[in-house]
Amino acid sequence: MEIVPPGRGETAEAEIVRRLAEMAETSELLVNSADLSEILQGLAARALEVTNADYAAISTFDDDGKLTRFIYSGISDEAARKLGHPPAGQGLLGALGQRATPMRLDKLREHPASCGWPRAHPEMDAFLGVPIRAGGRTIGSLYMTRAPGGPPFSDADEAAATVLSLQAAVSVSSALARERSGRVFLLEERARIAHDLHDGTIQSLYALGLELDSAAAGAPNEEVGEVLSGGVRRINDLIADIRQYISMLEAETPTTQPELSRDLAFVIRQLVPAGVDAVVNITAAALQELNARDTEDLLYIAREALSNAIRHGSPTKVAVDLRQTADATSLTIQDNGVGFDQANVRSGLGTVTMRTRAERLGADVTILGIPGMGTTVRVSIPRRYND
Repeated sequence: MEIVPPGRGETAEAEIVRRLAEMAETSELLVNSADLSEILQGLAARALEVTNADYAAISTFDDDGKLTRFIYSGISDEAARKLGHPPAGQGLLGALGQRATPMRLDKLREHPASCGWPRAHPEMDAFLGVPIRAGGRTIGSLYMTRAPGGPPFSDADEAAATVLSLQAAVSVSSALARERSGRVFLLEERARIAHDLHDGTIQSLYALGLELDSAAAGAPNEEVGEVLSGGVRRINDLIADIRQYISMLEAETPTTQPELSRDLAFVIRQLVPAGVDAVVNITAAALQELNARDTEDLLYIAREALSNAIRHGSPTKVAVDLRQTADATSLTIQDNGVGFDQANVRSGLGTVTMRTRAERLGADVTILGIPGMGTTVRVSIPRRYND
């Protein structure tokens, strides 16, 4: 790379001091961040600053070079909500996942790989893409763009973005490794819990149910017999709930880091049978603020809500919607099934666990059933990055 000339009206010494200050600020950001979503949010904002871009973004790629995350900066919440589904890594974004060197373009849309622009996407001309590399492969990319009429990116801009990518490489690769390790541990822990529930809890409940059933048969009067029989029915209901919970723990799950736009589709394929229409709407803005734990909890809630809808509601249509408002990121699961009577519904283990996970998210959860019209489950997580 050519030696970076100083900025206009700036001496070489001042240029060096400024670059060192930028590096120090980035280092402080990376040292103080542990969660991958937080790291990516910060790096996208830094890319915007160090290159004086109008828009910036950062992505990560899996081992096969497929885009797994896309975090942006410089786009307002209102504009972001109009973008719809996040990019899937086609076109230029996918091509950058295979590169080991930066790419600069004066006219982004004139590149042969440029395609797939949503209708509400901001207009962009000048483009700078810089790979983030670790272990001999590209694990992510930085993207900087300028609105029409802005100057093209310079050698100095490319140098600043390259330094940022080098600083980002260690933190991003370490965070990705931590998440993969945590994912493997989580799957192993799920298998252990499922085994313990099946061989311990269910067997104990089954034995207790047999004792109560035997006692009911020899009850001294009808009233006592009915009470004991009611206890047996409740135990059987609880066993059914636990079996459903075990099946969800043991369900085939992608071993990669959870990602809502991908894994919600996976859950729907698992649970929604042929003949039931499924509609999914996910906005890019809503994915921006969810960390790995948020995603895991929301996936469980979606799985439980869809499972309940299919098992109990007999719907012909289900809809899953993830969107962001000024105050909250909300996941809504709706069906047009039989619904339920709020006054008489039994709160099963799955419903209790949904509420527990929502509480861990700091979220409000609403479960609304209307007899003959279906059920709506909505989880709203307060915004965390308003500033």
